[in-house]
Amino acid sequence: MKILLASIPATGHFNPILVAARILKEAGHDTAIYTSVVFRDKIERAGVRFIPLPEDADQGVRAFVASFLEKHKVTPGPEEMVKGFTGAFINPMISQFRGLQVILKGFPAEVVIHEMSFSGMLPMLLGPRSERPASVYLGVMPLPLERADGAPWGPGLLPSEDPEKRKEYAEIARDLEETKELPLRRTADKMLADIGLPSLPTSLFASEAVLADLILQPCSPLFEFPLREPEERLHFIGALLPSGVGDAPAQIKEAKKAGRKIVLISQGTSANNDLGKLLAPTILGLGDRDDLLLLVTTGGKPIENIPCTLPPNTIASQYLNFGQILPDVDVLVAFGSYGTVTQTLSFGVPMVVVGKSEDKPEVAARVTWTRTGIDLATDTPTPQQISDAVDQILARPEYRACAQKLAREFASYDSAKKLTELVEALVG
Repeated sequence: MKILLASIPATGHFNPILVAARILKEAGHDTAIYTSVVFRDKIERAGVRFIPLPEDADQGVRAFVASFLEKHKVTPGPEEMVKGFTGAFINPMISQFRGLQVILKGFPAEVVIHEMSFSGMLPMLLGPRSERPASVYLGVMPLPLERADGAPWGPGLLPSEDPEKRKEYAEIARDLEETKELPLRRTADKMLADIGLPSLPTSLFASEAVLADLILQPCSPLFEFPLREPEERLHFIGALLPSGVGDAPAQIKEAKKAGRKIVLISQGTSANNDLGKLLAPTILGLGDRDDLLLLVTTGGKPIENIPCTLPPNTIASQYLNFGQILPDVDVLVAFGSYGTVTQTLSFGVPMVVVGKSEDKPEVAARVTWTRTGIDLATDTPTPQQISDAVDQILARPEYRACAQKLAREFASYDSAKKLTELVEALVG
């Protein structure tokens, strides 16, 4: 079976797509990935066919996002956020779609697997079902479907059954609809109308899931909030773990034997434009501790970009092999990206999370709700805040107990088998 996978030019969105492509290739399927040229080497090393995005939907988007991140050192306001989402996700839609149409003529895929931000799939999903391949939505962020309590996706609001709280959530949802969702939808709907297609059925990101034939969420049900309605197309498949790459310092085993605690610090790949946001304050807060070994990863940025001196208890690397080191980690400190958090929870590691942009409030809310960690709810944590939170997690075993509970549920899923069976059944 020919399977096409599609991702925007963003590492956190691309990584799960690559894992899925590798799994399906190993199951005997002919797989190709339609994405940025920056991922070409990774794709081809995995033995998967690479198909490049049009330049304006690749280099143009990457340049826009880099400029946006540089301009907005902290979380932007609603108006700027709409501009950012429009430039990154809506403006490339028609170019992505046109490229997709051309690709499918030469690579007649029976199914397209797309992540939630790949808007080029929307025109195809809004057209006649008979004229497109099967569609599989692969969750690279928390589920954007309607919640039981009516809370909107984005602010990271905890589930509630309290009537007054639900009224408050309804007001927040209306405000968010007016300031963010409607402006985004109007822009997308105009572009769709220009090529003769109907409007989106719901918000920009939720539409990808609502219109898809199958929804695959790479986590466990315990890590998702209750939905308003049961969704038969939704299947949890457990964590999609990348193949082992990066360093696994030998000092970890030595530190564990000596009774020291291991703290892993990751600023991710999209929030790492300024390593002073998280890496530096964590090192400053914990760097003088002989009872800790700090493992710092820059997500590919040069080590020299860390704006502080590395103390003796700290090991820094551009990339760390999470699969090898997480079994020994006691606490994660990270910007709460979905991939990092779900991968960490699959190993039963509690965490301290930060971040107020993108999907990070939604991820952090799930960490809080499952009692698997502490959300500092800021883009700019202080050394004292981080130190206090790490100490709290180390002192209270219930955080690790809750994380290990999720790990057991994650382990109950054979993600490779589940993914393959569900995709094959859809097309069959």
